[in-house]
Amino acid sequence: MRFVNWVTDIFRWGAVVTVAAMTLLIAYAVLMRAVAEPLGGEHELIELMMVTMVMLGLAYTQQQQGHITIGLLVDRLAPRWQAAADLLGALLVFASCGLIGWANLQMAVEYATESPMSTDFLSVPLYPFKIIVGLGFWFWGLQAVSRIPDFFRAIGDGQAPASQARHV
Repeated sequence: MRFVNWVTDIFRWGAVVTVAAMTLLIAYAVLMRAVAEPLGGEHELIELMMVTMVMLGLAYTQQQQGHITIGLLVDRLAPRWQAAADLLGALLVFASCGLIGWANLQMAVEYATESPMSTDFLSVPLYPFKIIVGLGFWFWGLQAVSRIPDFFRAIGDGQAPASQARHV
């Protein structure tokens, strides 16, 4: 888990740097429209930066229990069943993220080797961003599965898991 948390911290700071770079690029592009010729392709760069920002932030958001959960039905269950539902949810997130991450990493290899893909205007290769998407999903899933011991502890104690306090 130390490795997963370490990578999550790196991803978090990568997302912060991406937001800062995106902010500067948008400000520069708007300024250039006002005083000179507009930049070409800034919208492509912004789109790629948005993908990077979101994918790098997924694992950190899971670590901080920041993803939205709706406890409409689960909150009415006994605490032990609430913990079991959260356990099932963590397992489903892990499985889904693993599959989505694997598919994106396979596509990244394909884009890098067999059929190169790039953006239209600037011809930025897409495979690095597919790698970021794949790794972002994988580490999101790993952060979700890291909470499983807490859910088992809550099931054994018959208490509601700590995540129940965060349901909307």
